[in-house]
Amino acid sequence: MKKTRRFVALLLAAVLALALFTACGAAEQPQSAIGKVYEDWFVEQINSKRPGKPVQKVDVKHSDMMVALAKISEDGKFKARDGRDHEANGYGFGESWYWMILSGRDASADKTVDAVVLTPENLTQYGPVYFIDEQQLYRIDEYDIVTRVMDDKTYVAVYVHLEKAKS
Repeated sequence: MKKTRRFVALLLAAVLALALFTACGAAEQPQSAIGKVYEDWFVEQINSKRPGKPVQKVDVKHSDMMVALAKISEDGKFKARDGRDHEANGYGFGESWYWMILSGRDASADKTVDAVVLTPENLTQYGPVYFIDEQQLYRIDEYDIVTRVMDDKTYVAVYVHLEKAKS
């Protein structure tokens, strides 16, 4: 019986020692629950305007958005120029893409702005229609959504790619 107890104690000590090392490394933070709900809802809104041709998730600007989200300070603020990027061809009717951190719309590049904290209450205020006109939703063919959780607050950056408008 003593040998069994010693063996179990040794086994438990070994398991605890191994457990100390399992969280080491630079693992990416998992998406928050509200971030997942937001992404599912966002995609559903786009796909409702794209019958038979669902929008695709890509990671074209994923790392840029992660870097930008990391610049949000503890008080939820960031420089507007750090929170968006875009490329438009054809004066809005050609192929284009952009990404942005959810924040106030009218912010000059040098202005410090508040990042939107995503909540169940404001979730539907920042759908695809926040980015483009509802009649143009069918043009979104690719997207990416990146979240950052800081102090139990979820911040979001969204990338959309618009295919060329139908003639």
